[in-house]
Amino acid sequence: MLGLFLLVASTHFAALLSPGPDFFLLIRTALTQGRRQADGCAGGIALANLLSMLLVLLALGLLPGDGGVLWPLLQLIGGAYFAWIGLQALLSQRDLNLPVGEQSLTGRWWHGLRHGLLASSCNPKLPLFYAGLFGVLREAAVPTWGLALAMLWMTMVVWVWDLALVRLLGHRRWRAWLQQQIRWLDRGCGALLLALGGWLLISALKALE
Repeated sequence: MLGLFLLVASTHFAALLSPGPDFFLLIRTALTQGRRQADGCAGGIALANLLSMLLVLLALGLLPGDGGVLWPLLQLIGGAYFAWIGLQALLSQRDLNLPVGEQSLTGRWWHGLRHGLLASSCNPKLPLFYAGLFGVLREAAVPTWGLALAMLWMTMVVWVWDLALVRLLGHRRWRAWLQQQIRWLDRGCGALLLALGGWLLISALKALE
């Protein structure tokens, strides 16, 4: 179980490293409203992730028994989604152009919390992403306490990483490194997502035989 947890945790963290909507929301908030509001935004994003995970676990818990044919179908959807975003990341040729600006000190923490919570909660990809991750753990018959531990761990990782990111963005050397390494980060994330997606697809196909 430890090896599976490490695989899921590393995939989750790799997805955080590959800049997405939350990343650019933090950049914009930090540069236009200052670190205080960006810290609140990081808290809102982490809370939205926690709520998405709770929703996914509730939905999985409502499946009767082994879920019948519904569970393999959900695995197929989750596996196909992971494989698709993994392939997109592997083939990505994007460049990351970070804006240059000075941080102001006008922002408020509560405003950032509300903005981060609303913006991240409206991302339909978030529950689908966690459905895939927790689907892997459920397929391996991870007990309830293990699922709760994974949920708390991933929430803390999102929060701590976003707080660290706000501070790292203030250093030119870090911004330069990120802009240079973005394609390698995309490829690492893509490989892990493809691995998990393939595992889910194979499990689903075996269950449907």
